[in-house]
Amino acid sequence: MIAFRNCAVLVIIASICSFLYGIFHIHVEVEPNACRMTYMFGQPQFARVRFDANKQFPNYGLYYYYEGVRQPVDPHKMRMTGAPVIFVPGNAGSYKQARSLASVALRKARDNPESGIHLDYYTIDYDEELSALYGGYMYHQRSFLKHCIHTILSLYKQPSPIVLIGHSMGGKLAQSVLTDAQIGHYINSIISISTPLDQPVLNLDAHLSQFYAETHELLSRTRTATHPTSTTNVCQSLHQKSPSEQRIANQELSASLDNVLLISTGGGNRDLLVHAGLTTSQFNDLHAMTSAIPRVSLSCDHLSAVWCLQFMQVINRFLFSIAQRRDDSTIIFNSNKQRNMHAALSHFVKQRTRQQSMFSFQTHSNWHEERRMVINKFFANGLKSHYHELIGIQRPERYKKLAIEALNVESDENWLFGCESHKDNETELNYCDKATPLTHLVQRLTNGDNAPRSVALLDLHNLRKTYRQWTHVMVRLPAVSQRTGYNLDIYDPKERILDIRMPRWYAYGRRTIVNETLQGTLHYRLRISELVEPYQSLRIVIEPLQCLQPNYRITAKLCVPWAAGFDRYQTLTSPDQKPGLYINVPTMMPRHYNTTLNPVTLDLYLDPICRYRISYEYSYADALSRLVLEFYGWFPAHLVCVLLIVLRKQLDKFQPAGSFKSLKPYVGYLQYTSLYIVTGCRLLKKLILNLKVLPTPEPLDYSINISIIIQCMAIGLSIVAALGVWLSLTLYGNAFHRLALRLTRLSTSGSNIMISIMTHLPITLGILTIAIALATCSGLALLLAFVFYFLMLSNAYKDYLEDYLWQKAANLLETSDDSDAIENEATEDQQQQQQHDEQQQQQREQEQQPESEEEKECCVGLQNFPFHITLLLMLLVQLLLSVPTSLAWLRSRRHGIVLPDPCLLTSIVVLGSLSLLLQLRAPQKLRFYWMLSIILYFFAGIVLLYCQAAIYRLNYVIAGAFVMLAVHQSLARLILKMLH
Repeated sequence: MIAFRNCAVLVIIASICSFLYGIFHIHVEVEPNACRMTYMFGQPQFARVRFDANKQFPNYGLYYYYEGVRQPVDPHKMRMTGAPVIFVPGNAGSYKQARSLASVALRKARDNPESGIHLDYYTIDYDEELSALYGGYMYHQRSFLKHCIHTILSLYKQPSPIVLIGHSMGGKLAQSVLTDAQIGHYINSIISISTPLDQPVLNLDAHLSQFYAETHELLSRTRTATHPTSTTNVCQSLHQKSPSEQRIANQELSASLDNVLLISTGGGNRDLLVHAGLTTSQFNDLHAMTSAIPRVSLSCDHLSAVWCLQFMQVINRFLFSIAQRRDDSTIIFNSNKQRNMHAALSHFVKQRTRQQSMFSFQTHSNWHEERRMVINKFFANGLKSHYHELIGIQRPERYKKLAIEALNVESDENWLFGCESHKDNETELNYCDKATPLTHLVQRLTNGDNAPRSVALLDLHNLRKTYRQWTHVMVRLPAVSQRTGYNLDIYDPKERILDIRMPRWYAYGRRTIVNETLQGTLHYRLRISELVEPYQSLRIVIEPLQCLQPNYRITAKLCVPWAAGFDRYQTLTSPDQKPGLYINVPTMMPRHYNTTLNPVTLDLYLDPICRYRISYEYSYADALSRLVLEFYGWFPAHLVCVLLIVLRKQLDKFQPAGSFKSLKPYVGYLQYTSLYIVTGCRLLKKLILNLKVLPTPEPLDYSINISIIIQCMAIGLSIVAALGVWLSLTLYGNAFHRLALRLTRLSTSGSNIMISIMTHLPITLGILTIAIALATCSGLALLLAFVFYFLMLSNAYKDYLEDYLWQKAANLLETSDDSDAIENEATEDQQQQQQHDEQQQQQREQEQQPESEEEKECCVGLQNFPFHITLLLMLLVQLLLSVPTSLAWLRSRRHGIVLPDPCLLTSIVVLGSLSLLLQLRAPQKLRFYWMLSIILYFFAGIVLLYCQAAIYRLNYVIAGAFVMLAVHQSLARLILKMLH
């Protein structure tokens, strides 16, 4: 038992250190900000659009954006001719965040006057409300957004479909308006930027949870959802091709609002507020990460996503591509979703080129033929005319793959063809008079700050089977003045496609995949199995062994087969580059998915000027930092679970059976039994799912290691919190008392009277705080109750705590004096040493005797102290959970708006139960504590099964714990009186 306890303590310490290590290394995978700032060419101006609903929403506003005009603009008096776009800000977002998007659109329209296409940008002012923390805002904001859409439609002679662009929670608002079919028919497209679409980042109140649930249910009726299956593999094609695109191509628009194009985007590893896995939705048509979007190719943090110039240009290019001009010179967005989807794919996923017919070439052009397997051909000074290179596709059977890269070729240049060759009778050289372009097989790979790489991977076996008349693949290099050329690598795929398995977390050390690549190698593919959870992280190390030039570049492309739109590109130029190449998945692998058949793939496009060693290892730094980022929202639930177990252990000491033992002030906190709850809940969850009697637990099927680490961290925090409260009561009780006097503006005598009344008649505390909760908000009442409870404990236990501390300090000093005496007498003779040993033996026997009367009296005075510390911490958790509601109430007072208080009922229950417990002088030595222990165990299990993601449910569990304590103290006393 002692060995098990020691192991549990080591696990707790190791977990706490791991969690702290993850916090300190939270930026290990974050790349530098490479966004260029968007600058306005004129003074930004916002013209307010007024309508009747302004009285209903006094703190909201709708604005029209324009620049450079000194005279005020009234949209009602203007002839609005542009295609309307509405920017919807998110959590604490400003309507002025639209200026980057709108300014780029104005400049693009001014630079292309011949097209006549321009956009009208509108932006909404939500008074910078914290919509991600308080769900009551979402319903209010959605109603205002609907009014704005109707108002903007009224500004145009003919109703024009509108594009909504939402940032953060604004994207969720934009998606939610589709639940209204009348509004949805006026929406052309919705673009969400770094938006948690299907679930919130932190589910802090019931209104936010209800908003997401209602939106999901109604969208299920109006949109066709897509779910990955066991055979889904989005890595099999060169570009993302979702099931929604297939339905569009077949004109299978079954649901009523499938004609609305939904595009979601994520910021990547720089966005630490909304991680990548939350930014997609099952109702989307297309998803893209900014690091994979052509002409962006970088990661954006949560705020820079609305001003990053590269990203703003891509969004506006897409909007201009789907806009068209009417006969009356007004601009509208095209209503053909298939056309719009193709435009979105070309701008957000892969720049598509039009399928072109055969090209004809002159017979006497510059023709050459290569028969080698590996070619690195360069023209340092460029080319004066087109250069044609023929590469035969008739190779030995095992050489099935051909990787080819063109250097410094424009993106719209056709440089790769397939053809049937002929021999020139004069020169006896092979040539192609006609050739079919293979540009659709060319990938434009991001290359950091350099020009993108044009690479194609061809399957020679399929080419020979599909085009039986073809004999060659042709490379056509254009005439340029700069360095140009191409790299060719024909290889056996069995040598270049490597299967590795994700190492276990305990597998320490680096493993080598390729000891040394061949010179000229262009492509390797790593297939990684058992990489299934977001917190897992694999570090790939690519070391250059021998290079022909000092500078090299390697492009890595990561594809997750079950997560469409999460392709990630990274360029490596140094083995010590930061951040390194870390491989992880954005979302958990779906159930019943086969990672052996469809593994995560990593394509490495090497620089052929070097030879490399490729190895991999489990990245602890990145794994722990991702654990913190992905699962910090579970922490409140685990902390409440620990406090419930601590409370149970403290109440267990008040069993009437057995001799009474004085309680230490820290009793219950130095425990590890709450770890049993984690493993027990795993087994209980499976039982609940099989029996289907109780409500379905949260679908959080992550590794148990995550729960153990967070649970251990919660144990550590509970100890620190209890110690902090203990020291605050002992050392700073008077200081907090004076601070409370200043905040409440009470005199010293008045506060003493109030504390005396509430100490001797605590029921008045409940009456006062409940009245405050009903008149104002629950957070204010909980804060007042916490302050009074703290001051009451300080007055009641301050002297006992000081005596306990002095007693412990005196014991330490005595021990120190005894050790000094032993050292001084060590040099005496044998007789004195024997006499000293006898004295020491007597002293040890005295120390083993029960504690002194003073210490026992001190501890008896503190016997209820740990119980009240735990209640105070639970009250603090309840207070912190009500902070968003309190902030919403404070903001709403300025405009006279009444917002719902989701914490009101539970707060009233907690305040009433707490005042009753204090009135009964709980806890006492009563009966039926074992029943209360079982109930607290049950509550701890509920917390881990139902409250890790739905944090707001903790309010009900805490309220239930307070109620059960109050009921037990009341009924146990009543039964005791009846028995006597």
